[in-house]
Amino acid sequence: MLRITRMLAHSLALFLVIGAMAPAAANALSLSKEGHPDTSAVPGQVSNISVQIYNRGQTPQEIKMGGQTYTVQPHQTITLKAAPGTDVYADTPGNGYQKGELLFKFAISMNGATVKFN
Repeated sequence: MLRITRMLAHSLALFLVIGAMAPAAANALSLSKEGHPDTSAVPGQVSNISVQIYNRGQTPQEIKMGGQTYTVQPHQTITLKAAPGTDVYADTPGNGYQKGELLFKFAISMNGATVKFN
């Protein structure tokens, strides 16, 4: 009888210890993403967007982005990388636009796209 009582007391103590540890273990081994932030997409982190610019005209065209001027030769392509929201302006007049006119803004949906102008 004493052996049964001792076994029940040990079992009860074991279940109490396991019960106390269960909430901590459940949080540590959670399979849901609710408690674990996705570190691959940190809100403050902005990746650059890559856009190809193609000059379909017969004369070289200059564009300005971030204070720097880029020349796109006729029937040539250049690739620019910038953060979303960066403005690209015409630095020479062309067909349908004037010098200083906004050509486009970098957008996330433009990543890998080709912008054609003359």
